Amino acid sequence: MNEKPKGGTHKHVGNCCQSELLTNLSTALKQWKQADTGDPVSKVCPGAIVAKNIEKRTLHAGIGSIPSGCEAPGGGLVYPKESKFIFHYQIRKMDADRTILDDTRKYGKTMEIYSGKEFQMDFWEHCLGTMLPGEVASFTVPPERLLAFPAVNKKLRDYMLNKTGGAAKHCCGLMGFQEQGGLGYPDLDELMVKPETLEFIFHLIRVDIPGSVRKETWIMNVEEKAKLVPVLREEGNQLYMRGDSEGAAAKYREALGLLEQLTLQEKPGEPEWVELDMARVPFFVNLAQCQFRLKQFYDVINSTTEALSRDPTNVKALYRRAKAYTETWDLNLAADDLRNVAKLMPDMSEAVVSELKALELKRSEQELKERRMLAGKLSIRSSSHSTSRPDVNS
Repeated sequence: MNEKPKGGTHKHVGNCCQSELLTNLSTALKQWKQADTGDPVSKVCPGAIVAKNIEKRTLHAGIGSIPSGCEAPGGGLVYPKESKFIFHYQIRKMDADRTILDDTRKYGKTMEIYSGKEFQMDFWEHCLGTMLPGEVASFTVPPERLLAFPAVNKKLRDYMLNKTGGAAKHCCGLMGFQEQGGLGYPDLDELMVKPETLEFIFHLIRVDIPGSVRKETWIMNVEEKAKLVPVLREEGNQLYMRGDSEGAAAKYREALGLLEQLTLQEKPGEPEWVELDMARVPFFVNLAQCQFRLKQFYDVINSTTEALSRDPTNVKALYRRAKAYTETWDLNLAADDLRNVAKLMPDMSEAVVSELKALELKRSEQELKERRMLAGKLSIRSSSHSTSRPDVNS
């Protein structure tokens, strides 16, 4: 009989031992937390960094010359900070079969990263920084640069596969992986235990230089967000005038999101906070108008109520909520809002009286319809009872 091993046993994930996996995870997580203390000059010339320990091979030349504003001092290519790289990637092993680990074309998605935003696999930014738009290039990366790769690639693969995972838990990354028993992908678990040289093939589709397109809001500073708010309002108004209610609503929602972020920078109740909070009112009112056009009447009620919670005397919000209540058959609430409109704006009293009469007519028609339906049901029931009653004279 074979003797059982003494001491504790290690759980295996795929073909790799969990204790080794967790050790490597711990090392990778520590590396993520280390500050980037490299020479600032090296950040200006990404090609020099790549050349130190990453081999580049151009598979297809880029289209055209160096983009304007991307010329390095003394010649060469350097993209400014916050340049947006849009690209496809394929990751291969260096084995005899050149096993493909991931390929964005297979997933049907492109990848996007911004330079200077500390992407967790920093060498990606450096590699892309050596490429021209349209270029396809291969980069051979040694294991010492890939300790964090399996855990980061797990996130990318989850995103590409539209995996959302379970409920969020407040624990460190190492504990999370330990609870899961690994990364959830055997090939990545093995690379965590035994890092190896990998090939990264990038196809740089496009580079958006700062200033050429609008930044995504998550990389904007406070001043940029504040300047964008009125721009979004005007864009929303233009879309609404052209009949694009959905597009206009999206602009108003984006502006509301920015104002929400800006209020977080201020202390609640302070004048600056109040000013930003009140700035949301016209966006809620405009959003409600779009929602009414789209027949999203309960959303209209929510948006106008948000506006009125900040500005109870806003006539537009009251009137639009009254119209929405009418559509949802909350006729008493609609009448209350209409009477408040008349109090706040006496010039509209005549129009309000007309609206209230229309409400009463609608209520009467509905009550008549309900009485007829009830009478019909009673008639059917009475007829049913009479046909089922036995004839005592037969």
